[in-house]
Amino acid sequence: MRIADTQIEVVVFDLFGVLVSFDDDVVIARLARHCADPTDAFERLHKLTARHDLITGAASLPELHRELVAEYGLVMSFPEFEAAWLEPYHQPICGMAELVEALSRHYRLVLLSNVDRDYWQVVRAMHPELECFESLLVSCDLGIAKPDPEVFRHVCRLTGTEPHQCFFVDDTAQNVEAARALGFHGHVFQSVPELRAALAQANARGL
Repeated sequence: MRIADTQIEVVVFDLFGVLVSFDDDVVIARLARHCADPTDAFERLHKLTARHDLITGAASLPELHRELVAEYGLVMSFPEFEAAWLEPYHQPICGMAELVEALSRHYRLVLLSNVDRDYWQVVRAMHPELECFESLLVSCDLGIAKPDPEVFRHVCRLTGTEPHQCFFVDDTAQNVEAARALGFHGHVFQSVPELRAALAQANARGL
């Protein structure tokens, strides 16, 4: 089924792993080396940046700092911890900014990202190209995170569209499956050429 045939109006992009590559093990390593048992801390803190209470705004960096001091013997002041957390661990994926800019001439664009409030401010400051997006929806503001179906319903309410009018791009299959279950069109991102091919096959404009 071609995009043109389904009256797609909105293209929804994930951020990490789609617009920018990232390695959150970098920030975990920064913290773990200051813990009582660095090896144990690194293993147990895997995916800390994606922890649900952080990305939905239920927990703050000061709270996380106190937790790591108490449970892992972290020896860092809060300013040191905050600086380590906020030092960028992502970089743009080559070719995506150009693709987004081209699509923005023909479709309404929405960013839908799971991210904590503090690191989101880092991203905003580093990426003025996000101005191409009509809406920037982040889990820390929404209070919910992908793959919660309510996230995708919110996209539809905000844009005034039906699910079948939205095309969703994410690097996590579980998130794409959740969107598809509601009627979104979805693509699991692996590379820019594959995404371009998928959009071309769907007869997308602006390529």
